[in-house]
Amino acid sequence: MEVLHPPHLAQQVFGDGSVYMERFVPAARHVEVQLLGDDSGTVVHLGERDCSLQRRNQKLIEEAPSPLLPEQVREALGAYAVAGAARVGYTGAGTMEFLVDPSGAATFMEINARIQVEHPVTEMLTGVDLVAEQLRVAAGERLSFTQEQVTLTGAAIECRINAEDPAAGFRPTPGTLAVFNPPGGPGVRVDSGFAQGDRVPPDYDSLIAKLVVWAPTRAQAIARADRALAEFEVEGPGVATTIPLLRELLALPEFAKATHTTRFVEEYLSR
Repeated sequence: MEVLHPPHLAQQVFGDGSVYMERFVPAARHVEVQLLGDDSGTVVHLGERDCSLQRRNQKLIEEAPSPLLPEQVREALGAYAVAGAARVGYTGAGTMEFLVDPSGAATFMEINARIQVEHPVTEMLTGVDLVAEQLRVAAGERLSFTQEQVTLTGAAIECRINAEDPAAGFRPTPGTLAVFNPPGGPGVRVDSGFAQGDRVPPDYDSLIAKLVVWAPTRAQAIARADRALAEFEVEGPGVATTIPLLRELLALPEFAKATHTTRFVEEYLSR
């Protein structure tokens, strides 16, 4: 059987044998910069989000600002993202994503040319409605603010609540939601398309809700997220969720110290 090497495979599939070589970062943090651009050529960034707590490249917990990121690296990533997006005439909402190693060196990964699942984290931190700005740009209008008017206050954390069973290899658990009672209170936001009595189908992504919290400090945001998760009631025949695992991860000293990387969850679950 013929084994095709990457250039040969690329030539056969795409008609072009050119291949990009990506840098391997063994202990990486996943950091993405939120961008907005309009048709006038204006591009602004709204800070960064840290998405390092993930499983098989699927994010579980996102937060902003990125903890332990040196200020000079934070500023450089924002400037780089804006310059790159402006160079290609980017419009609308999007993110420029990087892998950051322990020394602070950043490697460009990709641009996600869309609104992200975790965009509420940035909205909670900046007070900017990203979806409204995206619609404004799509209608041919200019952004309603400048880079100088962007302010980031406090800390925000998003927990993705999926209808999955972590104890069974994250097997999806579709079923009817006999109980669906989201938490509330100051600094707590829940985005969901489900309500009590709805059926979680097996045909789509297992995400059923996003719990987002804001607090003046990261430690307070972690405590608020844990409290809100504890109050989030989701029950139904055969339905399990990631809520217990999310609380477990938030309570770990590695998360409190922000020493986790993109490989941390797999390593933790294999202990």
